[in-house]
Amino acid sequence: MKRLVLLTLAATLLLASSACHIFSKKKNPVAPKQSPTFATEVEKDFMHRWIDKRANELVIQGKSSADARTQAAAEFKLKFSYTDAAQQAK
Repeated sequence: MKRLVLLTLAATLLLASSACHIFSKKKNPVAPKQSPTFATEVEKDFMHRWIDKRANELVIQGKSSADARTQAAAEFKLKFSYTDAAQQAK
């Protein structure tokens, strides 16, 4: 008898917790709005940070600042050629 009561109680709780979604007024929740160029912005930010870091490494190794930045940009284009940011980089 106790098992039947516990089983009924457990089934009721299970159905009650899942039923909240069934009777919800929102059938299709709206996704958060994002900029259509969000991925491009992230890639460009990554490109700038990567080039800055690599250029600093090259300056430490003895290259001039302008040469280091040019070399870092070329390395980025070669290493990350599949990104839109690398294709749009000057």
